[in-house]
Amino acid sequence: MIDSKDILFFVLAFCVLWFTLFLSWLIWQVASILKNVNDAVSDARDAISLMEKAITAIREKFDHATSVFAVVGKGIERVVEYAIDKKRESKEKEM
Repeated sequence: MIDSKDILFFVLAFCVLWFTLFLSWLIWQVASILKNVNDAVSDARDAISLMEKAITAIREKFDHATSVFAVVGKGIERVVEYAIDKKRESKEKEM
């Protein structure tokens, strides 16, 4: 016969089964959330890497442009000095 102790063990076994299923489901959900977080962090790293590359490229172009402007500025300075010297020479010849 089935007595009350057997019924208690059946109920406890059933509860342990449901508790095990719940824990398995909970672990699955936590793992899924952690995977999504990992994917989001990976995407953020990729975006930051692209921004860093863009900023580096802009900085290199700016550095190149400033070096070119320095050369052009010196060239213009020499042309202006040459023009001023020629103007002085022409004034000195007239006097």
